Amino acid sequence: MTVTKQVVVESSVAQRSLVSTRWFWLDWVRVLAMGTIFLFHSSRAFAPPPWHVMNSSLDLGFTLFDVFISGWIMPLFFVISGVAVYFSIGKRHASQFFRDRFMRLMLPFLTVGLLGILSVNTYYDAVFHGNFSGNFLSFYLGPYFTRFFPFSLNFSPTYLANSNQGIYLWYLFWLFAFSLVTFPLFKWLARDENRKKLSKLYSACSRQGGMLLLAIPLIVVNIAAVPPYFVFASGYGGWKLPAYLVLFIAGYVMASSPMFERSIEKNRRVMLLLAVLLSLVVVVFTVLSGGTSSSVSKPSDAIGVFYFVESIVLSLNGWCWVTALLGYGCKYLSFNHRYLKTANELVLPFYVLHQAVIVAVAFYVVQFNLPVFAKYLLIVLTAFPIIAALLYPISKVNLLRFLFGMRTLRKTT
Repeated sequence: MTVTKQVVVESSVAQRSLVSTRWFWLDWVRVLAMGTIFLFHSSRAFAPPPWHVMNSSLDLGFTLFDVFISGWIMPLFFVISGVAVYFSIGKRHASQFFRDRFMRLMLPFLTVGLLGILSVNTYYDAVFHGNFSGNFLSFYLGPYFTRFFPFSLNFSPTYLANSNQGIYLWYLFWLFAFSLVTFPLFKWLARDENRKKLSKLYSACSRQGGMLLLAIPLIVVNIAAVPPYFVFASGYGGWKLPAYLVLFIAGYVMASSPMFERSIEKNRRVMLLLAVLLSLVVVVFTVLSGGTSSSVSKPSDAIGVFYFVESIVLSLNGWCWVTALLGYGCKYLSFNHRYLKTANELVLPFYVLHQAVIVAVAFYVVQFNLPVFAKYLLIVLTAFPIIAALLYPISKVNLLRFLFGMRTLRKTT
């Protein structure tokens, strides 16, 4: 056998092995990331920028907490999603893949999302800001669909900056869109000859600090996506939408390497060190920008030296945290647990439910005469049991599982 043929065969074997192996550590990281999202959104009432429900006084501690978390949490989700697509594409033809993506992402977005859960979020937002007065039923049957419907197709030059794609459920909408757009690219990359072409990149990334190479496209896109066309100050998790597409592709590219786990594990320490240092710089940016999470998230910013420097720092900060967390997850969380499968499959319905419940609870809590941290704890300790109670019937009833993008349970004889 020639060297070329041997490389191709080894590549094919590695891909089949990778697709058939369950990465328990990735499931753990996904579950823990969703818990972080819950804690993050529970604090949003106490930190800028303005949110659906706001406390009368803001808190510096929660402001810095939100700046820190928003610097990497949604990038982490898109990288994980890119990795997951690698597994999914390896098992499905195009029609099967598109159907699976639609049923898992767009079905809950269009049904229980837009037609149900988001109306709760929108109702409390409208009441809190004095844009509506009345009960929920009158809101839902009237202005929700005519004035406050959380989705728009305003195809203006600034559509990606100021349009609404489902409040916090924009993640599902754009993940579905990214999956469709990148499918031809991913299938092309999955060919053995193209995987061989990327072998030099895989080898470079496996070196100490080599994972920084994959941050270069992110930096370029983050700089190129200038205001006011790619900025949505109150959405997209504090990041520009094109940056998420790059992160999504990066997740797939990393997962397609047989050296992926070794690379992120080897790079975890240096990436964590860089992430901590860069986070300190981001804190300085936060102070300079008057306490907001990111000055580049404001459409009015001028393009100057500070814009370029901050774009680079924010990109590197997010990427370093993502790769560090994946690396430490791979190192220490590569084990199964009897509750992991259940927790992992409930991540999606938890995400669909969580912010609407938080907003509803926070609407009442912020009116209490309590210290800020006590209010935060009350929101967390009230919202989580409510979400858990809602998840129970969702996990048991096949119709609800179907609507929330979960696989239905097989009937036992």
